[in-house]
Amino acid sequence: MLPKLHPAVFLGAVIVLCTAWLWARPPVTAVAMPARSTPRPALVQPASIKLDTAILERYAGTYEGRGGFTVDVTLKDGKLFAQSPGALPVPFELRATSETKFFVQGPSAPIGVDIEFDVARDGTVRGFAASTEYGLIEVKRVR
Repeated sequence: MLPKLHPAVFLGAVIVLCTAWLWARPPVTAVAMPARSTPRPALVQPASIKLDTAILERYAGTYEGRGGFTVDVTLKDGKLFAQSPGALPVPFELRATSETKFFVQGPSAPIGVDIEFDVARDGTVRGFAASTEYGLIEVKRVR
C-alpha cells in the first residue's frame, strides 16, 4: 500500500525544485540582433477612386452582425464614414477602390481592413463583408 502525500507537501517540493533549477542554470545573455541591411517596406495604401454621391448614398444606413454588433455608415461631405458604438468609437472614412469595394482610412484606423458591399441586381444594398486581421465579418443591412 502506498503512503498518502499531502498536496501542500507535493506543491512545496515542486516549488523548491523549480527554484533550485532556476538558480543553478547558466545566466542568459542578451543576443545582439543583426542590423537590418534594408529598411522595412512602408505600408502602401490602395489607390482610391472618387464615386458619385448618388452611389455613396445607397450605402448609408445601419448594419447588424452577430452578437448585436452594429455599424452605422453615414455620408458626410461626399465621403462615406463607418462607426460602431462599441468597437469603433471614432468614425473611420471608407475609401472606394471600386463601386462596391472600400478600405478603411484614418489616423487611428485599423490597417488592412477591406470592405465589400453586397449589392443586389436592382441596386439595393443587403449588407457588407469586412476582411480584418481577425477574419471575415459579415453584417446585414437593417435600415
